[in-house]
Amino acid sequence: MQIKIYRCLEGAQKARGLTVLFDVFRASNTIIACLAGGAEFVLPIGDLDEAHRLKKQHPGYMLLGERNGIPPKGFDGDNSPAKAACMDLEHKKIILTTSAGSQGIVHANQADLLVIGSFANAKAITEYIRAQQPEIVSLLAIGLNAIDPAHEDEACAQYIQQLLDTQDSEFAKIQEDLLACNGADRLRRLHQHEDLLFCTTMDSHPIVPVFDALSGRITKLV
Repeated sequence: MQIKIYRCLEGAQKARGLTVLFDVFRASNTIIACLAGGAEFVLPIGDLDEAHRLKKQHPGYMLLGERNGIPPKGFDGDNSPAKAACMDLEHKKIILTTSAGSQGIVHANQADLLVIGSFANAKAITEYIRAQQPEIVSLLAIGLNAIDPAHEDEACAQYIQQLLDTQDSEFAKIQEDLLACNGADRLRRLHQHEDLLFCTTMDSHPIVPVFDALSGRITKLV
C-alpha cells in the first residue's frame, strides 16, 4: 500500500487511488453529522450560485454551508456539525457548499474512490481502507479555503497514515495541539465552540461517508 499526503486544491487534482479528504474544521464533520442523523445523502457543491440554483430546483432539499465561516443569505443552515447533530435530518437531502471541503471533493476527480475523514471517524476510515486493500491511498488535507495548509487537516492525515502503518499515536497530545492551533482560534472567534468540541473528539461516529462521482452524492457505509 502506497500512502501519500496531498494538500489543498492542487493536491485534490493530484489525488489518486482510494482518497480520503480531511476538512476537520468543519465540512468533514458536518457531512458525518448529517449522515449519522439520517440524511439520505449530502450533495457537495463547489460553486455558490450552483448551490442556489439546485435549491430552487429542489426546494425540499436543505441548503447548508458557509463562506468565510458564515452561512450565506437564504441558506437553511450553517456548515456546523454540532447544529446538524441537533436537527431532524431523517431522510433529508442535503446540499452542502463550503469554502474548502466541498471544493476539494469536486476537484478530486482523478480519485478511484473518495471518502470523507476526520478524527470523529478515524477508526472506521482506517478499517475501511484496510478492508479495501488499495494499492494507492491519497490522504488529502484540504486546508484553509483549500488554498493554505491547515494544522488540523495535516494532523488528521498524519494520524491516519500512522494508523495504517500500524504505528501507535497518542491522541491526547494531538488534541492538545488541535485546541491551540489557528483553526481552533478561528472557530472561537466565530463563536463556534460546540463545533470545536465535535471536531476534536475521537471516534464518535463509526461511519464512512463515500462520494459517488456518477450521482455526485455522499452516502454512508456503517
